[in-house]
Amino acid sequence: MSDSAAPPDEVDAESSLSAEEAPRKRPADTSITIDRFPDGLTITVPPAGLWRGTKGLFFFSIIWNAFISVIGFMIILGVFSKPQDVWAYIMITAILSIFLLVGIGLLLGAINMGRRRAALAVTSGHLMVIQTGLFGAKQHDWPAGEIEKICTGPSGMEVNKVPVLELQIYGTESRKFGLLAGRSDEELEWMASELRTALGLSPDSPTSDL
Repeated sequence: MSDSAAPPDEVDAESSLSAEEAPRKRPADTSITIDRFPDGLTITVPPAGLWRGTKGLFFFSIIWNAFISVIGFMIILGVFSKPQDVWAYIMITAILSIFLLVGIGLLLGAINMGRRRAALAVTSGHLMVIQTGLFGAKQHDWPAGEIEKICTGPSGMEVNKVPVLELQIYGTESRKFGLLAGRSDEELEWMASELRTALGLSPDSPTSDL
C-alpha cells in the first residue's frame, strides 16, 4: 500500500503559508461586524463612542476647556474688581482665547473620532471604503490589482506621547488612504488581516510610499 502523505518539507511549507495568510482572531469586545459572501465581504464599523473611541482625547479636551473657562471667569471678576487694569486683563483674555480655540479643536476632533462610522467592502475584485463623521465623508475604491499594501500605521496623532494607529491602504496610483484612527490596535490589525485575505494580499506586500 502506497503512502500518499506529503513530504515533511512540503507540509511545513504549506502550514507556514496557511498560518501567514490566516486572518487574525476577532477581538472579543469589538462591535465591528463582518458579513461574508462568495466573492468578498463587508466590514461594518459603528461609532466607537466618546470614551472608548477617542483614546482619552475627549476626557482631556473637557478638562482643558474647563480649566480655561475657570481662568476666564476669574479674569472677568478681576475686571469688575480692578477696572483700572482692564487693558492687562484684555491682553490676558486674548492669550487665553488662543488656548480656548485649541481646546474647542480638541473637543471637535474627539467627537469626530468617537462618532464616525465606516463601511469597507471587497466585491468582484474591488475594495470600496466610505467613512462618515462630524466633518463629512471620505470614500475611495481600488481594483485589487492597484492595491500594494493594507496595514496599520501611525495616524500622525498622539495621545500622551503614544502614536494613535489607523488602518492604512496603499494604492499604486494614489497616496496612502488612512481611516479609523482611534479604534483599538487589535481591531485595526484584525480588519487589515481580513481585507488582505479577501484580496489575496501578503502581509509584507511591498509599498512605494513607506
